[in-house]
Amino acid sequence: MIIDLFKQGYPVQQIAYYLIVILFALTLSFSIHEFMHAAVAVWLGDETPRNMGRLTLNPLAHLDPMGTLLLLVAGFGWGKPVMYNPRNLRRFRSYRGMNIMVHLAGVTGNFVLAYLASILTILFSSIQVKTGGNVSFVFSALADAFSYTYAFSLMLLAFNLLPIPPLDGYHVLEELLPYKVRSSDGYRRFERLAPSILMIIFLASTFTRIPILSSLIDIIQIPFSFIIEVLDIPFYLLFQLFGL
Repeated sequence: MIIDLFKQGYPVQQIAYYLIVILFALTLSFSIHEFMHAAVAVWLGDETPRNMGRLTLNPLAHLDPMGTLLLLVAGFGWGKPVMYNPRNLRRFRSYRGMNIMVHLAGVTGNFVLAYLASILTILFSSIQVKTGGNVSFVFSALADAFSYTYAFSLMLLAFNLLPIPPLDGYHVLEELLPYKVRSSDGYRRFERLAPSILMIIFLASTFTRIPILSSLIDIIQIPFSFIIEVLDIPFYLLFQLFGL
């Protein structure tokens, strides 16, 4: 991300501005994602996330230093995964169902965050148009911050739905597969190799300029962004009614 800003020739002051905005979006998106994993696991009966200090919105508990740095510099990174013990889940009878709930909690949180961020982007953009001077800049900055939050939260949602270890989409798919498949040697080899395959796809996309990974993420985002656009319509009408 930062590399792209320098390549586009932005002055240092503008790069610093976008860096603050991007950090806000990344921090909020990652924190909500991991907090939701922790909250649902605890709600289902496992206290492991709470005992490990992950049942919090404090970003310091969820951000992986190296993953965050790589994400800022190269556009590819990760957060600190939430650990939980499936054997402690006891609220419902279906262990598979509860595991799926834990794994889908993060992307569900990102969807809700993206929706709220889209509403706030509309609101602050509308207010910014109606104001001037320093006040206008403040609302413009807020609109940018939540616009990036919307975009990054949707991107994080789509990326995590890829059925590749160690992403959430893979864990959901794993729970739906027959035990014989999950316990096979070939499947275990795939689990070990998949993170390397994911990294190779990212590097190939970066150096060949063929957007393999970003295209997959864009495709997965389509239905979610469409739903948010539809849900945003009443707010457009409401803000217009109030003259914004």
